[in-house]
Amino acid sequence: MKKYLSYIEEIVPLYFPNEKWEIVPGPSGENNTTLFILANDEKHVLRIYETHQDEEKVDFEHAVLLALKERPLSLSIPVPIRTKDGQTIVKTRSGFLAGLFRFIDGTNPALEDFEQIYSFGMAAGQLTAELAEVSVNQLPVYRPYYDMDHTHPRCSLDQIKDFSLNPPEDFVELAQELLIIYKQLVSFQYRIPFLKRLPHQLVHGDLNASNILSAGDGKISAILDFEFVTHDLRVMEVAVSISDFIDDVEDETIILKKISAFLTGYGSRIKLTEEEIHALPLLIQLRSLDVFIHFLGRYWDGVDSIDTAKKYIRKAARRVSWILNHQEKFIKIQ
Repeated sequence: MKKYLSYIEEIVPLYFPNEKWEIVPGPSGENNTTLFILANDEKHVLRIYETHQDEEKVDFEHAVLLALKERPLSLSIPVPIRTKDGQTIVKTRSGFLAGLFRFIDGTNPALEDFEQIYSFGMAAGQLTAELAEVSVNQLPVYRPYYDMDHTHPRCSLDQIKDFSLNPPEDFVELAQELLIIYKQLVSFQYRIPFLKRLPHQLVHGDLNASNILSAGDGKISAILDFEFVTHDLRVMEVAVSISDFIDDVEDETIILKKISAFLTGYGSRIKLTEEEIHALPLLIQLRSLDVFIHFLGRYWDGVDSIDTAKKYIRKAARRVSWILNHQEKFIKIQ
């Protein structure tokens, strides 16, 4: 908290120049710092962007949120608050970007109950339908997931190849996992022309339990963190959402039932094409590879620890292997 105190004292008065405000406790995110501000007897969320200092990315996110606010979406979403000068983005003297949003009540769901997972699928489907109707006069900065050479500015495919085939001493213990990842990265490149033919639209890009909220009845009531919103494969939203259900310590039957519950909920709102459905195993692998590259880049940038980088290497290798071993069963549950 002390690290950000000077930023907070610089940022918050731009929104509340004459009001009293205070910092209140609350959870933070994995990629960015989230702080909670109480002002005018209302709770607000202050987001300090740490993954980048690219104003265009934040500007596009805020433009989509403001446009989505005008759609008949039954779910709550973050709505950027404007400063007294009418801006939704603040840039600190040290270069950090920040935005303020109204607090949305709810809890991050466990996503263990099949009815709740069905509700998650419905929420994702509803968001997909509304994002398809959103239009903003700006181009997205983030590339589609399949454009892997742009996942992180520090991680070209050549750099990842060298890292995976010749791991540094600190990563030698993960040589087998890195080989699995690299083989799939190579294999994936041959499928890109097929993916480019599938339906594209605006997608949230990071739907998971940490970015959704449930109400008292357990149903999904809000979707948060649109930082990675971009124009991508429509079905990528589904692949991202169900990838976290794949855990090699979980019973295979339970995993498949969770995926089925989500797809049933999603299918109640959006009808995927047969090609999109058959692309899902490939895209779940892609999501895992993308997250691996993202956190490897953050490690190389000095943002994350080596333990975090290793965690996501192991996780990516496990999920890739699980999909390779269960593709036939996975397709049958569609």
